[in-house]
Amino acid sequence: MTTLETELRAKRDAGRKLLVPYVTGGLVGWTDAIRAAAAHGADCIEIGLPFSDPVMDGPIIQQASQRALDDGATPVSIFEGVRTLDVGIPLVVMCYYNTVHHAGHQRFAAQLVQAGISGAIIPDLPLEESALWCQAADEVGLSTIMLAAPTAPDERLPRVCAR
Repeated sequence: MTTLETELRAKRDAGRKLLVPYVTGGLVGWTDAIRAAAAHGADCIEIGLPFSDPVMDGPIIQQASQRALDDGATPVSIFEGVRTLDVGIPLVVMCYYNTVHHAGHQRFAAQLVQAGISGAIIPDLPLEESALWCQAADEVGLSTIMLAAPTAPDERLPRVCAR
């Protein structure tokens, strides 16, 4: 079990509901929004890396991603912003696999950890194709947070949860 999972499970097992807000990285004031969320009770914060074709996101996050990209946001600039944060709670990123693939699995995982990120959600990375990424993430102590669609068959869920 990773440090991220251990920390969040401990809060949940203590009877708490978890507050995990989403902030699009690179928007004006995004680091201030993270600091405010952390100061007001967030248990973990998900930072979205803007992507030019965010097809798995809804219209609000799509618009936020486009605005951040228009303002010059890049993964590297967001990692630099994350390094300035000292919020005392885990930070995770949500990004598309194209970003990971383009950077390279090992390099991207290392960049996340060096920035202070605890985990990554890559919604378009199927479990069956996740081995290379998961190995790179595991090597640097980065949690990979897999998603299961509401339509996933019951027999698939244990495999997703085991990862």
